[in-house]
Amino acid sequence: MMKGSGLVAVLLILLFLCRETLVAQNVWALDQCIQYAWEHNYSIRSQEIEVNISNTGYRQARNDLLPELSIQSYGNQNFGRTIDPATNEYVGVRFYNNTYGISSSLELFNSFVKLNTIEMQRYNFLAEKNKLQQRKNEVAFAVINSYFNVLLQQGLFSISRETFRLSKVLKESTSAFVDAGRKAGSDLLEAEANMASDSFFLVQSSHLMEQAILDLKYEMNLPPAGDLLIDSLGLFLFSGNPDTLSAEVLFNFATEALPEVEVARNQVLAAKKAVQISRGMFSPRIGLYAGWNSQFMETNRDMNNIIIPFNDQISNNASEYFSLGIDIPLFSRFSKYSSLSRSKLRYRQVKLQFDEVSYKLRMNIEKSLAEWRSARAEYASSMKQLAASRMAWEAAGKKLDKGLISLIEYSMQKNLWNKARTEVLRTGLQALLKEKYIRFLMTGSILEKQ
Repeated sequence: MMKGSGLVAVLLILLFLCRETLVAQNVWALDQCIQYAWEHNYSIRSQEIEVNISNTGYRQARNDLLPELSIQSYGNQNFGRTIDPATNEYVGVRFYNNTYGISSSLELFNSFVKLNTIEMQRYNFLAEKNKLQQRKNEVAFAVINSYFNVLLQQGLFSISRETFRLSKVLKESTSAFVDAGRKAGSDLLEAEANMASDSFFLVQSSHLMEQAILDLKYEMNLPPAGDLLIDSLGLFLFSGNPDTLSAEVLFNFATEALPEVEVARNQVLAAKKAVQISRGMFSPRIGLYAGWNSQFMETNRDMNNIIIPFNDQISNNASEYFSLGIDIPLFSRFSKYSSLSRSKLRYRQVKLQFDEVSYKLRMNIEKSLAEWRSARAEYASSMKQLAASRMAWEAAGKKLDKGLISLIEYSMQKNLWNKARTEVLRTGLQALLKEKYIRFLMTGSILEKQ
C-alpha cells in the first residue's frame, strides 16, 4: 500500500519545478486559493443574500407573536347638509372635526399556526445556510480540480524542459562526434529531429500550463492579468487504509458532515411544519382586543355658543373598549383544503428528494472508494514502471556512448522514461485528489488548516 513517503517522485518533480518560484513572493497555497474564491465568487455572495432573506422571514415569524398596536387620527372638513357628530342631527353648516384612536390586538390561540410557522421558517433558514456551505464546497472543488491541473501541467512542462535540455546536449555531443569522424552524419540529422520534436512538446506544454493557470484564475474569480504562483508543499496523503475503510462507515460520516444532506433534511422538516400550518387554518381563532377613541368637533359648543376647548373635548369624548373574540372559519371556497392538499404533496416531494440525495450519496461513496483504491494501485504500478524505465534509459545512454545502439533506439528508451515520469506525476496527483475527497466525506472539511 502506498504510504506518505511513496509520493517522493511526484513531490521531487514538483519541488524541482517550484524551487525557483517558491523564493518569489505571492505564492498561493491551495487554502488561500479557496478562501479567495469564497470571498469573490458571485454565486456565493448571492446565496449569502438568500440566507439573509430567509433569516428575515424567520425573525418576522417570531415577531408575529407580539401584539399589534396602532394609532389612528382622521380629520374631516364637512360641507353642505350632514350629520352633526355632537348632536347626531342634520345641519347645513360647514364645520371641521377630527378623531383619534389607539387600538391593540393579541391572538391568544390559532391552533399553534404561528408556532409552527416559526419552526418552518427556522428550518428554511437552516436549509439556506446549508445551501451556502454546499455552494462553497462546489466552488472549492472547482478550485481544487483547477489547482491540481496546474500542478500537473507545470510538472509536465518541467519534464518537457528537462527533456529538451537533454536533447540539446545530445545534439551538441553528436555534432562533435560527427566533426571528429566518430559518427555518421545521419546520426546528427536524427539528433536534430529529436531535438525539434522535443522543442515542439516544450512549446505545447508551456501553452497548456498557461491555459491551466487561466482556468484556475477563472474559478477563483481572480483578474486574468498578473502572475499566479502556486505552492505544492502543503499537499499530503491521508493516513487511512482504503482496504479497511468501508462504504457504510464513510456513509455514516458523510450524512453527518455534508451540507447537501442537511439541506434535504431541513426541507423535509419545513414541509412537515407547512402541513401542520395548513391543518391549523381550519381551527377557530381566539383574540384579545382593546382600544381607546376620542374626537374633537367644531359643532360641540357650550351654552354661550363657544367651541369647547380641544383638551376638554378629548377628555369628555374619550371611550375605551376591551373585548375577547372568536373567529370560526366555516367556508372559504375550499381554499384551505387546496392549501392542505398542496402542502401534503410538497411534503411527499421533499421526502423523495431526501431519499434521492441519500441514494446518490451512497453511490458516490462507493464510486469514490473504488476510485481511491484504483488511484493508489495505479500510482504503485507507475512507480515500478518508473524504476524499470529509468534503469533502461541509463543503460541505453551507456550503450549509446559505446556505439552499441543507434540514436533511434536511445530515443525510444528516453521516451519510455519520459512517459513513466509523466504517469508517476499524473497518478500521484490523482491519488492526492481522490484522498482529499475522501477526507472531505469523512470530516466535511475542505481546508487543510481548519
